[in-house]
Amino acid sequence: MLIHCPECNHQVSDKAATCPNCGIQIAGNPDITSSNTPKHRKSDSKSSGKGNKSSRWAIIFFCILTLVFAAGVGSYYLHTQMQKQDEEEAFKQAVESNNADELQRYLAHYGAAPQVHRDSVKSMLQHMRDAERDKEEQDQLDAIDSIDYALAQKINTIDAYEKYLREHPTSKRAGEAKARILQLASNNATEEEVDFARSVCRRFFQAINSHDTDQLLSTVPSTMTRFLNRVGATNSDVVTFMEKLYKPDVNNLNFRIMDPFSAKHATDEGGSDVLRAQFTVTLNIDRKDLSQERFSTYNVTADITQDGLISRFNLKKIVAQAAEYSE
Repeated sequence: MLIHCPECNHQVSDKAATCPNCGIQIAGNPDITSSNTPKHRKSDSKSSGKGNKSSRWAIIFFCILTLVFAAGVGSYYLHTQMQKQDEEEAFKQAVESNNADELQRYLAHYGAAPQVHRDSVKSMLQHMRDAERDKEEQDQLDAIDSIDYALAQKINTIDAYEKYLREHPTSKRAGEAKARILQLASNNATEEEVDFARSVCRRFFQAINSHDTDQLLSTVPSTMTRFLNRVGATNSDVVTFMEKLYKPDVNNLNFRIMDPFSAKHATDEGGSDVLRAQFTVTLNIDRKDLSQERFSTYNVTADITQDGLISRFNLKKIVAQAAEYSE
């Protein structure tokens, strides 16, 4: 009968002396039985059982390791998503705040933020810096503009406003300066009107030079709007002014009108239309006391009515801390 070789499990006749496959002794070998299942097969079954147990533990370990890995990956993914949401919220708040400090804090705190976010924030900061620099420069220009316009207003002539416009052509005050030029141009008197105003003022000073009371009063109305510091001055005030000029040591006076002589249309304090003349006069005094003043210069402003009378008169000495003539 056929049996299994106890060594190689190859089928061999129980009458054979040795196994033709592996050469182990068959005849007389006490381990060989007539059973179809050799002893070593039982041993293999036991070994197989132990192997199955080891495989199960390996599978369990692998499953646990897989779960741990999956949990770690999941936790990392969740943390990454939370960081991403936090960064996006911070980016949104920083941009909407439009505040340089908030934008700087975002850049400092989120160094690993998407480059497009960081570039956007940096661009906003640069724009703010440029705007701040432009504002400072504009503030300086506005200050200069304000000073130059105030100077033009003080001079208050067409030339002064035209000079201002040449230096500040885009100024926000350009329209106002142009309006003042038009106003001044419309107020300027004609050459005939200027000559008329000059002749009235010349008669006034010639009357003083000749010490002629009647001629002096022919150049002024009975009541003046203002004469020197007196409002509503009378003829008596005008005569008193002339008499005070002729001090005891004075032989004679000589007032002389100097160029330039300007006149423009204006409205006096009573609402009447007048020619307002502005000019300079010099005064030479022939006197006995040579230690006293003998020469002086004055700025004059005079309003001349349409009938050729001086309704307002002011005389101011051109010296440091000079005071106007008064009683």
